[in-house]
Amino acid sequence: MSVVGHINELQIINPFVGKAIHTLNLPDQRGHGIDSMVWDESRQRLYLSVDGSILAWNPAIPKQFTTLVDVEGASTVYELRLDSNGNLWGGTHPLGASFHYNVTSKKLRVFDRVAKDTDYIRRLALDGRGRVWMGTGSRNPRLFTFEAKQPGTVREINLPVDVAHGFIGSINPIGHYLAVTVSSVSEQLILDTRTMKWRDPVTRIWASREISKASSGRFFSITSGHLHSTSLQGMADSQIGKVEASGVLCIIPQDGHILIVSTTSDGVLCETFDLSLHRVRVARKIRLAASAIKIQSLLGHSDGNIYIGGYKANGIAALNPETGVRWNSGDDERVINQIEGMVEYNQDKTYIGSYGSADLVLMETSQNNADRKYDRIARLLTEYSQSRPFGWAANASSVFFGTVPEYGVSGGVLGKIDPATDTVSWILDGDGKGFIEGHSIIGLAADESHLYGTTSLRNGYGVDDTKGQAKVFKMHIASRKIVWAVSPISSAQALYSPAIIGGWLAVADLQGVALLDLESGALKKRHVVNNVKNTSYRPGWLSADMRATPDGQKMVHTAAGEVTVIDYVSGTTHSVVSTRRQDRFGTRMTVGADGQVYGTLNQTALVQFALTPELA
Repeated sequence: MSVVGHINELQIINPFVGKAIHTLNLPDQRGHGIDSMVWDESRQRLYLSVDGSILAWNPAIPKQFTTLVDVEGASTVYELRLDSNGNLWGGTHPLGASFHYNVTSKKLRVFDRVAKDTDYIRRLALDGRGRVWMGTGSRNPRLFTFEAKQPGTVREINLPVDVAHGFIGSINPIGHYLAVTVSSVSEQLILDTRTMKWRDPVTRIWASREISKASSGRFFSITSGHLHSTSLQGMADSQIGKVEASGVLCIIPQDGHILIVSTTSDGVLCETFDLSLHRVRVARKIRLAASAIKIQSLLGHSDGNIYIGGYKANGIAALNPETGVRWNSGDDERVINQIEGMVEYNQDKTYIGSYGSADLVLMETSQNNADRKYDRIARLLTEYSQSRPFGWAANASSVFFGTVPEYGVSGGVLGKIDPATDTVSWILDGDGKGFIEGHSIIGLAADESHLYGTTSLRNGYGVDDTKGQAKVFKMHIASRKIVWAVSPISSAQALYSPAIIGGWLAVADLQGVALLDLESGALKKRHVVNNVKNTSYRPGWLSADMRATPDGQKMVHTAAGEVTVIDYVSGTTHSVVSTRRQDRFGTRMTVGADGQVYGTLNQTALVQFALTPELA
């Protein structure tokens, strides 16, 4: 069981005794979590893909992980699969290719990119008859296949429906058929692998898109709290009985019963469904060990809380630095996914940008936490192909948002929310090319008449970065006309965290802080605070951050693991340091109601920064 959100943890559970056997930490240098796992019964090994590498875990040596191979050129390895010879197959990003790894000879073979328009092979399946099936994504998701013995002869199979952007969500071989799911398509698409033609889709949605392996001529799935059996011949469907599972992880046929594993708020639920009795015979809830979650976003609020959004997490949490009281939105909250950005309009209303479908969510921040309401007021994915609402700002009458586009799309949008009605007043998308063509809108600041923003040349995943330099713009709110748009730092392909400070517009890049004239956009002063080069890094969406203290006398800048305090009164700077050399600061910061600046350390810890240097 890999714990989503915690980047370096694996928990091994025994579903029949109802407890975790091992809680294991991956090597520290592995930074982005476990993407897939497969168990080799004959060798008694668990294989894991972590970043661009394949690791092995031996239960006889439970505290040790062994790196089998690094897949050169891959930042992510997806969908490990084990063939009948005990060898590994998988997909990659950004190679857009599959690979084969011979566990005995330790030889790796990476095949050619399947298509020029994709960097992703996110889904891969072996059909038991010697064929490898691959699912692409970002732009024009579709299938590719080849014989395992002839990987150079690749066949392309387009979907029976038009899907411009998104991903193949799952590939499940079932007899002579292939069940395929894809972004924004609710049905399961069914391919007859003998004729390579699509047949009628299955309209009953399989929960979590999970099905079991074939057993005795049928496979199992769950819909609306009921276990179903489907025949491999003709796809005849029958409902068997009720189950409790909601977030289904896996369905495992066993002798006379079905083991169903699903998620709960603090662990997993293991249900043993008796096929002869048509009901669940045993249900065990297993609590996982408590884990830290990577911090994705922060908001200092006037109610004294620091609100926290988690990486790949649902809901929202809060910590009051003065009282130490902690809070989270609870299991009943079903609206908020990974939070990319937040803004406080007033003490009663906070707006949240939720990743995935670019959902704009209103959180009613009343003093009574139990009574809080969460309302999705807009979803920008369907009409505008947007994914991540990163930029947020508010003035006395309005709230503004800026976005990063969906996978396979270039150009973010700019929009306005009316807090009086909690509706979107307008959205500017540049006729589908982006408010600033080919730029993501990642930072916003507002006064009563104008809106200021910063951009990144990084598009949705799967699209090359736009050429040029990042921009800072000023827009007249009433007329929605751009007053000026400039590129003040020629080396910067992303600019972050605009803020109106002391009559200037401050913006951050990886190297420091720039001050611009509010009227003309002219660069007036630049503070370079580190040895980082903008050109050494790909443009990001939040690779740097900057926050000013409430009195405007100090600014705090963070990038590349370093935090610097700029003191405008003394004309000095100092670095915020940790007592441990291996510690690294993150790029999420906020200012609390107490005027202190808060940030992240080692991705999972919330810290308060020292704004005055320690005396030697």
